[in-house]
Amino acid sequence: MLGSLQVVDEGADLTPSAAKVRAVLAMLVLRHNQIVSTRELIDELWGERPPATALPTLHTYVYKLRKMLGTGGPASVVTQPYGYLLATTPETIDVFRFDRLVAEGWNGLERGDPQHATDKLTQALALWRGPALANLAAGELLSAQITRLEEGRLRALQLRLAADLRLGRHRELISELKELIATYPLNEDFYAKLMTALYQVGRRGEALEVFQTLRQVLIGQLGLEPSPALCRLQQRLLSADPGLEQPGLDHPELADPLPETASPAPSPSPVLFAAPAARAVEVRPAQLPPDIADFVGRAQVTDRIAAVLAGGGASGEPGTAVRVLCLSGMPGVGQTALAVHAAHRARAAFPSGQLFAGLGGGSAPADPGEVLAGFLRAAGVAPGDVPADRDERSKLFRTWCSDRQVLIVLDDASGAAQIQPLLPGSAGCAVIVTSRFSLHGFAGACMVEVDPLTQEEGLELLGRIAGPARTSAERHAAERIVRLCGRLPLALRCAGSRLAAGQGLTLGTFADRLEDPRSRLADLCVADLDVRTAFRGTYERLGDPERSLFRLLGLLQTPHITTRQTSALLGCEDDHAERLLARLAGCHLLSARPGPPGEVRYGIHELVRLYARECLERELDTFGEHAGDTRQGEAGQVAAGAPVVPGQAPGQGPAEARGGREGDGGGEVSLPVLARPAGCVNGGPARVLGP
Repeated sequence: MLGSLQVVDEGADLTPSAAKVRAVLAMLVLRHNQIVSTRELIDELWGERPPATALPTLHTYVYKLRKMLGTGGPASVVTQPYGYLLATTPETIDVFRFDRLVAEGWNGLERGDPQHATDKLTQALALWRGPALANLAAGELLSAQITRLEEGRLRALQLRLAADLRLGRHRELISELKELIATYPLNEDFYAKLMTALYQVGRRGEALEVFQTLRQVLIGQLGLEPSPALCRLQQRLLSADPGLEQPGLDHPELADPLPETASPAPSPSPVLFAAPAARAVEVRPAQLPPDIADFVGRAQVTDRIAAVLAGGGASGEPGTAVRVLCLSGMPGVGQTALAVHAAHRARAAFPSGQLFAGLGGGSAPADPGEVLAGFLRAAGVAPGDVPADRDERSKLFRTWCSDRQVLIVLDDASGAAQIQPLLPGSAGCAVIVTSRFSLHGFAGACMVEVDPLTQEEGLELLGRIAGPARTSAERHAAERIVRLCGRLPLALRCAGSRLAAGQGLTLGTFADRLEDPRSRLADLCVADLDVRTAFRGTYERLGDPERSLFRLLGLLQTPHITTRQTSALLGCEDDHAERLLARLAGCHLLSARPGPPGEVRYGIHELVRLYARECLERELDTFGEHAGDTRQGEAGQVAAGAPVVPGQAPGQGPAEARGGREGDGGGEVSLPVLARPAGCVNGGPARVLGP
């Protein structure tokens, strides 16, 4: 970013050639690991009058970026509600490294270590390859970002010059300062530094000429006299002020010298967190997202959350441990909305502030160290005082929380390891965690499973979005919509938004459309709300064996399956089938309930089943394309009566096709290739997938 926009991967230049694609990438990079809304991107690309095709065109640009960045690399574009997010480690971006080095240089100056400061600031300035984002035709938003970057470069340069002057490098800086004055003819700071450097090397006459040159430029261009600080510096040069003879002087123009009789006040040591009585300004972060006005239901769960937050832990009894409450459930069930709603209800009990962080668990997990840095900045810690080490940040955060009552909401966590560094250590604080993954085993946490709404709650939510008069007038159709949405809040919100926006679309007509399972998921998508996207975030986190089983579950015609049926479907041992089912249940793509004695019945939500079937169809389409090159050889086998299994080479046996011996069910089974016909599943014989 510090120069022409450039993407480099191990020496290979991946920079997009299209100007608008580069602009989208620049927006995402400058706000890495944060959501950039589609509205901001459209405004940047097309201004106040975007074309009618702006949104699909933007989707095409994002597709090109995803194709360019690839999968599994250091950076990826993630679709989020209402926008996109570039998930990457900040160290991959030169702007982040520049800001970090500048902060370290500033700290060196504050500590009285100019050598450390000049080293770090020189490294920071060496990252620049030219004007910021020089190869972009920037719109309004990017122009503001470019201005910010260039101002940061200028400030870093000024700090480095100050550090060099403190080291007594006056003679070496004279030529550089003269060049800078030619480039920035109105920057008084450069004139002041040049005057000081010239005076320090015995060239007082030239130093005074520099002042006259600046005065002529200011009067000629702006009709202004030099600033009072620069005029004071001129007077001190004229009077040969002894204070100017101090070695290492860098900013004599900023203040008059102290009288000889005055004793300088002691310089206070930097203190991050003073005692409560000494705090001049108490920082009280309030980062909770706004509560939604149409929140419905969840009365029992909300009361349980309130009891845990008011007590000392999962038991509700006072204690010394921080209160941690984990909300988990299937994608789209509304854990985030519930957490935010409960946090707003409880915020009065946490007067020291409320912190919120999206952890990106469904797609690109956030780095706990970066989250801690954001918390510390919100707590009032200067960016330069935030430790570089994650453990040190965690300790500093716990120190800040130690005498405070803070509520922390961690949204979409990927696991306990991501949460642990973010926990305060004080019993006066509380943490609400949401996750699409089961977090059982998190010591001391209260676990709450969030289920879909009841039928009545679903009707109320639909009515609040689409209009209560409409749902009352078409009560039967409204009930069908709630049922076909599986009472899932995200799906109901999509349906209600479609009805509210649809001109002349009745509830009955929309319910009839939802009855078609082939198009139901497509109909449950409006603007940036998409049921598919919610499921995709979890699906992409699965391993290959779990994905394969998940795709096969799309073939089910019943809402439940057991381990025995799964092992028959896969052609594997029961233990292996049980492990795969448990992993899917841990991601809340399946639900686990007690079944017949000694068995567990795994249920699949109807919308999840439809998504699984779509994944299976895509996989088979992809397989069909790859298999096209081998069909000629397989045609000979078919003509001879030999069975053909997808993925099986001509002449290869079923056991060889799955990479193991016949009967060896302990390994990972790659689907949709099945090694042998299995037993009955859901009342019908299992089939080998394929044409």
